[in-house]
Amino acid sequence: MRHLLIFFITSFLFPLLTFGQDDEELSKDVAIAFDKVYLHTDRSHYFLKDTIWIKAYAWSAVTGEGLRPSSSQTLYLALKNQQTGESVFQSAVLLDEGMGSAQIVLGEIPLGDYVLLAQSESMITWKTGYTFQRPIKVSEVGAVNLVRTSTTDKKSFPIPYQNGLRIGLNTSDGDYQLIIDRAKEQADSVFQLIGLQHGKPIYEQILSLQEGKNVYNLDSEAFLPGLADFALVNELGAVIAERPVYFHPQAIPTLKISTDKETYRPRERVQVLLNILDEFGEGLEADFSVSVVDSKQVSWPEDMSTIVTEMEIGSVLNEPYFFSQQLFEEDSERSAKAVNDLIASGQSLTAISRFSAQTDGVQNENPGIRLSGVAKEKDGKYLEKGTTLEFLIYPRQGSPLMASASVGENGRFSLEGLMFQGLAAVVTSRTGMVGKKSNSEMLLASQIVFEPITLAAPTLSAKFIGVEESNNLDDIRRYTLLRNSRMDERVIDLDTLTIERQAWTFGFTDRTSLYFNQPDIRLDIPERGFENLNFFQYIRGRIPGMSMVGDPMDIGNPPLIFLRGSQFTMRNESNNPGVLFLIDGVVANRFMVAPIMMRDIEQVDILNSVASQSAVGIQTKGAGVINILTRRVNQTTDFSEENVVIASGYQEALRFPNIKEGELQKDVFKANWNATVYWNPYMGTDFEGRGNFEFVLNDLQSELKIIVEGMSKTGQPIFGIHTIRVEE
Repeated sequence: MRHLLIFFITSFLFPLLTFGQDDEELSKDVAIAFDKVYLHTDRSHYFLKDTIWIKAYAWSAVTGEGLRPSSSQTLYLALKNQQTGESVFQSAVLLDEGMGSAQIVLGEIPLGDYVLLAQSESMITWKTGYTFQRPIKVSEVGAVNLVRTSTTDKKSFPIPYQNGLRIGLNTSDGDYQLIIDRAKEQADSVFQLIGLQHGKPIYEQILSLQEGKNVYNLDSEAFLPGLADFALVNELGAVIAERPVYFHPQAIPTLKISTDKETYRPRERVQVLLNILDEFGEGLEADFSVSVVDSKQVSWPEDMSTIVTEMEIGSVLNEPYFFSQQLFEEDSERSAKAVNDLIASGQSLTAISRFSAQTDGVQNENPGIRLSGVAKEKDGKYLEKGTTLEFLIYPRQGSPLMASASVGENGRFSLEGLMFQGLAAVVTSRTGMVGKKSNSEMLLASQIVFEPITLAAPTLSAKFIGVEESNNLDDIRRYTLLRNSRMDERVIDLDTLTIERQAWTFGFTDRTSLYFNQPDIRLDIPERGFENLNFFQYIRGRIPGMSMVGDPMDIGNPPLIFLRGSQFTMRNESNNPGVLFLIDGVVANRFMVAPIMMRDIEQVDILNSVASQSAVGIQTKGAGVINILTRRVNQTTDFSEENVVIASGYQEALRFPNIKEGELQKDVFKANWNATVYWNPYMGTDFEGRGNFEFVLNDLQSELKIIVEGMSKTGQPIFGIHTIRVEE
């Protein structure tokens, strides 16, 4: 597969270089993207019953453009034991413009070393085991250090031969030289050297390689900062050897962090100024997250990866590495050598490799989460393959959802594109034909089992060791007592989801009871109505006095509907969103109505008089009501708690508890000694690269680290760390 694809690429490269084919036209043939994910956690070391605060960054390496916010809307998280691979937590995070936030509340899990894994839908396309991994320590109170594992010491290993060829790199004197070794067993001597950056061909040369070393100079000024992928291709179009090269590592943005003072008192307010500059000293707009941690309780490991090391080089390596921010130091020659030695030390996933991987499956992610599971008969046998299941999903907040799936082998089914947060009650029925009539049977909760999305087993192996506690923490062992006394502020209790037969929550027999089953206008949908694309196309021109503003064919931005008989008309469009939509008697909106297929709509009820709307309530704002009654709902269906299964949707983001400004609390039961003093996942800088924030210190006298990570609007990763002292 690879040699055919590279031959396809090279067939375009020769016309490009010979006849000046437009770069943009060529890039369309190789326009692909792959996701890079990074998790900024408030720290890497936690205590039992602590909370891990998380900011997720998912950016795509886009052909010809570099890093851009990922189009993925779903990121899957898992916290797994490093030794056993057992998951202690799994969840889905909703992404918006490549960013999302989450938290993991640690319960009574075993102490030890864990790995936090993250994977977007797009990452699964490239490679099932392609995940972001971060080591996490859960221990008793006390500081720890992270120990570098032996798997990271590969820089001294010689670069391996590939098919009798080896591509080395020399960065001395600021120049870049490719050193290509040709072994005796490689009979071919003529090759094409191809260079890609951001997936875009920018370099080509025909080489006649002698046996032994061959040196070729590269004009580094012709390459943008970041990774470029080089490959040697033989006359048959097959890739023989590959080598990524990192250009200008010192060109990453700089982040300057300053505070109004260097030394503070406990419970004092700290004001922080940020200034983000690019390589030319110009300001950069950026979105970032901030954590402030007590470095005496939890140390910031020197080898811990940052958003810079991960976004720039982390995802090109097949196996986990610990990266140091010192890789990107000011000494350009040392930086270039250190980064490139690290990349060359192991097998890498270059852009050319990704081209061949992409041919096996085109990225096409459905928005929303996936729910997969197994359906069984009451006697425990799997449901028959091909059985149709209908799901009615009731989130704790928001409108109900409807979905269907066909049972596959071993009773397995999968639902995709579901959009809801938190826990939801799910009622399942199977449908079929009995003679010429359709039949529906409600399933018991014991017949449906939802399974979490499975992420690959952790391959990261890290060891944390304890360090001697500091006397500056005023006997930190009291922290355990403090934690136990303040658990009501740290533990997040989920409300019990109660299933009741309420008319307009879980009841379907009364889905028109809000207006006593007496609408002003009722439309029964005949079969010929199925020819229409959606509800908006069907209803146009069918209701007297109705006005529609917008394109009924535009499902992404459905039109507004105004009823002449209502109190407000489209003259009030600026402050009136139009009619109130109901789906089976439950409040919805036009965006939820647009995807419903006409074959699933049985009846439409319209309320356009003041009297009929008053029965629904003030939420209509006098704009009118349209209630869409779906065919998927069986009006005679009744169910109880034994039919309800609980499913998890997107994680609900919580707010970090702020500390109140005031006097130092010396009472152990009132003091705040939390290791994370401040956390904010959503902050930013203006077009000049300037931003600011403030926070209140806790009651510790210690040394605090202010850690800032994020991405610029132009796709450049940003990291900075600043230290302040707290003394009484």
